[in-house]
Amino acid sequence: MITQTSSTRFLLITVSWLLVSCSSTKKVTTNEKLYEVTIPLSEIIAKIPNYSGSLTSIKGKGRAIVSEPGKSDRVTVDFETDTVLSLLKFKNRIGISGGSMLVDNDSILVYNKIDKYAEKISIQNGRTTNLNELASVNLLDLLNYKIESEDVEQILQSDSEYVIGFYNKGIALINKKNGTVSYVEQARSSGLPYSSLTYESYGTIEGYTLPRKITILSMDRNSQVIFQIRLLEVNPENLNLEIDIPKDIIIQRL
Repeated sequence: MITQTSSTRFLLITVSWLLVSCSSTKKVTTNEKLYEVTIPLSEIIAKIPNYSGSLTSIKGKGRAIVSEPGKSDRVTVDFETDTVLSLLKFKNRIGISGGSMLVDNDSILVYNKIDKYAEKISIQNGRTTNLNELASVNLLDLLNYKIESEDVEQILQSDSEYVIGFYNKGIALINKKNGTVSYVEQARSSGLPYSSLTYESYGTIEGYTLPRKITILSMDRNSQVIFQIRLLEVNPENLNLEIDIPKDIIIQRL
């Protein structure tokens, strides 16, 4: 466990900065005093749900509320994912199928069924679509956010949460009672396509404790996606992780 005074001071300064500047829906609690942790880091990490190896695929249905400067929209999402690929299919609020996104480790294949085009873009290639926040991370990794001990620089605690500071200057909040992740904030220098994740409404299905509501804030903090899961199936036997693009549509690579 790291107990250096300089690291503690840095984390306190970073938390204070987040209290002032964070524009997401979740903020570090200001009403509770932060103090040092006296138990080993390994015990805290062990409390955080980590289903690597046992949870290898999911599928389900949900709703995404997309908010951007001056406008907002709602779409329904059918999704399925394994540890490598995530497929998302979208319908607008009146039920018309709008298209699909297939996400791998570093790119997104976008098929717009209405406007009849397809393009492949880098995950870090800006906001090409208004759902980039949702499609920027593998859905398994998004639902089961994992924290590795080697990434942790320091831990503080309040009466209700652990405040974890990462070497990349990010922060995570962990519920002390059940170990669930409630919030993750990333520094701009992290290279990740989002600035924060807010986790709510955890539920248990077949022994897996997973969130049913996730708020994803863009790195520029100008837009967000609220993803609410309505139906979830864990480790389904049959996945179809392909987009059926008509042969006459050429995939543009951006």
